[in-house]
Amino acid sequence: MMAKRYLTLATDGGLSITEISGDDADGSKLTKTLFEISRTSDSSTPFNPAVHTREAIAAGISGHRALALTAECEESDLPTDRYFRNAWEWVEGLKPVNVNMSKARDIHMDAIRKVRNVELIKTDVPYLRALEAKDTSAQARIAAEKQVLRDIPQTFDLASRTPAQLKGLWPVELPARTA
Repeated sequence: MMAKRYLTLATDGGLSITEISGDDADGSKLTKTLFEISRTSDSSTPFNPAVHTREAIAAGISGHRALALTAECEESDLPTDRYFRNAWEWVEGLKPVNVNMSKARDIHMDAIRKVRNVELIKTDVPYLRALEAKDTSAQARIAAEKQVLRDIPQTFDLASRTPAQLKGLWPVELPARTA
């Protein structure tokens, strides 16, 4: 039997996924888990199943954020690649967890920018040396390289239909990814 995964919306709007291990036929472990992950400022109130029902947790308890169970799914319903984990979303009527491609593009561009920024920093010392040496041709060449790197976020096309296609896109001007 495959383990159930329980989906809730995180405070930042992202999708939280919780797995309850062991037998939870009556749902008490899930209710207690929802109670614990809903905590904000209250760190001491013990869970009381008579008071802390799923309905009460969903409505909001003092010192806790309102937290409702969004959906249940199987592990096989989750994307297998976690690269775009922060773009996962639950859409009613579709496979429980999908990748929001707009968010995935933002995540991928952030990864590209990190590598691009390192490459830009690597050009600073050679450019300063060219300045000191009054080597205008080296200055122009390095300035052009820097401009190409700066332009990547505006010029690199991240259009793709699937997360796998998107993950495979990488600017040729940058070193290959290691992960």
